[in-house]
Amino acid sequence: MSWYAVDSLDDALDATRAFLTPVDARQWLKLALVVFFLGNAGGGSPSAAGGSSTGPGTPNGGPPGPTGPMGFETDVPAELGEFLPVLLGVVVVALVVGLLYALVGSVMEFVFVESLRRQRVRIRDYASQHSGRAVQLFAFRVALGLLVVIPALVVVAGVLSIAGVGPTLPVGLILVLAPLLALVGITVAVVDAFTVNFVVPVMISKNIGVIAGWKRFWPTLTGEWKQYGVYALVRFLLSIAVGIVASIIGSVVGAVLVAPLVVVGIFAVPVLGGPAGLLANPIAVAVTVLLALSYFALLTAALSVAFVPVQTYLRYHSLLVLGDTDRDFDLIPELRRDIRGMA
Repeated sequence: MSWYAVDSLDDALDATRAFLTPVDARQWLKLALVVFFLGNAGGGSPSAAGGSSTGPGTPNGGPPGPTGPMGFETDVPAELGEFLPVLLGVVVVALVVGLLYALVGSVMEFVFVESLRRQRVRIRDYASQHSGRAVQLFAFRVALGLLVVIPALVVVAGVLSIAGVGPTLPVGLILVLAPLLALVGITVAVVDAFTVNFVVPVMISKNIGVIAGWKRFWPTLTGEWKQYGVYALVRFLLSIAVGIVASIIGSVVGAVLVAPLVVVGIFAVPVLGGPAGLLANPIAVAVTVLLALSYFALLTAALSVAFVPVQTYLRYHSLLVLGDTDRDFDLIPELRRDIRGMA
């Protein structure tokens, strides 16, 4: 029996080579922008509340700290309430930025597939063409994320309750929710991966929404479950390899980019009076923050450029497997014939 996920490994490499060579710097940079958004993000925030005790005072004569359910005292600053609005503001900003990133990422999923399908990159054209379906994909992924976020917040609240902060929750509930959260997280990750790798191409080929796309793809998935099981195993192994490559490239690129900042810091920090003097100088702090943000921006941009062929290879691999399991969903029939030498 032929396993499509294994047979397509070399074919995906040929397809990637055909798409990216000869190197076109402008197209590569456009793809790097798309690759930057190929992901999702989410956030949450636990709440905290103080407690009191009528027991004896602390050794220094002050009031005792709140006592947790396990019988030990916790040290919760009394000034926490003063910083709570700031913390909530940071959480809200992070949540908004994360949702915007996820929305743009959903659009870029369609842009990326169309670019590989047509072998040319037209970000605005493809984004406009699939904007409605992208919004549906975004809503679907947010709903998936909530399946993880909500129990995660309960677990966080339970951990805080054990520490004596916030409402008290039964320890048994936490012990049940923790492994359940892990199981839900894995399931959601698999569903999200199959959605972007297979359902998105189905949505494009049939001009339908995400729910209709899953309905059309489901018979193929269940009918060829062995093939997709092998695909999941192959992609898991590929993800390990990609992770190793990412660590190596990230370390090298990060070291190259951070070297000039380290040299500047070696000379600038003593001049400003050491770390304490640096923190006491608002202008120096602002410049340091700006340099740090610039560093992370450059690092992210460099990694996006470097991982264009990796993401291209992985997505072509998925498209080849999808077309092998159901010709009706094949978005790259001509490219498939070319790389496999079929008439």
